Amino acid sequence: MSGGARRNPAGIFTGTTAALAVLLGAIALVLLYAPIAGLALLSFSARPLSGIPWPMTLEWYFALFEGENARWVGPLITSVAIGLLVSLLATTAAVIIGRMLPLIRRRGGLLVAYLSVLVMPGILVGIAVLFFYRGLLGIRTGFWSVVLVHFIWALPFALLCILIVSVRFDHRLLEAARDLGADRYRQFVDIELPLLKPGITASVFFSFLLSFNELPRTLYTRGGITTLPYYIWTASAAHSSQVSLIYALSAIIMAASFVLILIATRILMRSN
Repeated sequence: MSGGARRNPAGIFTGTTAALAVLLGAIALVLLYAPIAGLALLSFSARPLSGIPWPMTLEWYFALFEGENARWVGPLITSVAIGLLVSLLATTAAVIIGRMLPLIRRRGGLLVAYLSVLVMPGILVGIAVLFFYRGLLGIRTGFWSVVLVHFIWALPFALLCILIVSVRFDHRLLEAARDLGADRYRQFVDIELPLLKPGITASVFFSFLLSFNELPRTLYTRGGITTLPYYIWTASAAHSSQVSLIYALSAIIMAASFVLILIATRILMRSN
């Protein structure tokens, strides 16, 4: 009896803890996705500004491509161009740094220096780039200053993607290839690149999304160009007739971003 009495409370405590963990996890998911789901639902509402998702319509989605309503296409092309360039630069730099770090004796401090940008406020980084390039060097802000500030933001994430797959890289494979007569280029193409491919692919996806959806760092470095997040931000703040269309446009961007994040995550996790 006494042994059973001692075992039952433990069992109850374990079950209660599991239920509490599930409850807290469910609450976290609701807090994360309720605003997103609400915005997506209102994008199908005939009166989205009323906050009531009824009656339902596809009017705003079709209107996005009509006349002046399609002014978002230009900012979209700009954001895609910047995102592709940033993903290429950040991934290339991450691969080079990832291969360099194992050769450095005290690499911990250097790695912290690369990753410290993750905790820096975006507005602070944007102001710093603006002050340095425009204030000190007299260089005009615009397309390339946005590329630079997005690169600074994306590089730590790209480096993490590369390090996840390279941390378990067996360098004895390179030694064996070297003994068999493979030069440095063949070693990289035939051995390193296939092993790093999941990290490289995930880095490209994440870097592109980080750049594509970036706003705070863009505000101070954009010069005269307009990215899609900036266009959506200004259109939403203007309280004009464009606001209803912003619901539909935001829903499309969120869906596309979610799909890309899902693909990148699956690719990265598949390597483990």
